[in-house]
Amino acid sequence: MVDLSALADDPFPAIALVVGGILAAFVAVYGKQDDSYLDEIATYVGFVLGVVMIIMAVFVAIEETISWVALAIMLLLAVTLFLKPLKDIPWAGIAGIIAGAAAAFGASVLLPASLVTGENRWIVLGVIFLVVGFIVHLLFHFIEDILKIARMVLAWRPVTLVVGVVALIQGVLLFF
Repeated sequence: MVDLSALADDPFPAIALVVGGILAAFVAVYGKQDDSYLDEIATYVGFVLGVVMIIMAVFVAIEETISWVALAIMLLLAVTLFLKPLKDIPWAGIAGIIAGAAAAFGASVLLPASLVTGENRWIVLGVIFLVVGFIVHLLFHFIEDILKIARMVLAWRPVTLVVGVVALIQGVLLFF
């Protein structure tokens, strides 16, 4: 088993803040260029770095290796980097299908065969699939909308630039 608590030790939080700050500032300043894919590459590198920083923030919080201000900046930067590329994935539909299928499978296993038989069994399982899938889809769609608003605020170039510069400064200060 890998011990990820080492991510909370010096100099990893400072390095993550500096690299993440530079990456966020680059994405904010460089922006979307039609003749280049550098912004997309930086966005997906930022996604991976955001995931690592979220994991790192958990261990930093547990071990209390940096101040709460630096931790808050790290979390804000991690969320800023993490949320940007998630807009293209239809999470609500995927979650609805998975939940509906799991509910229908669970009902097929748990419902006694004598309760619903023959063709009616498939109709009942189909209704369970649709109802559970629809409810989960609506719930996740609502969550997606909330995340979309957060992503719009955090992806706004001035906000991304400020978060990147503040994270970069905080990361440099952690080295001293």
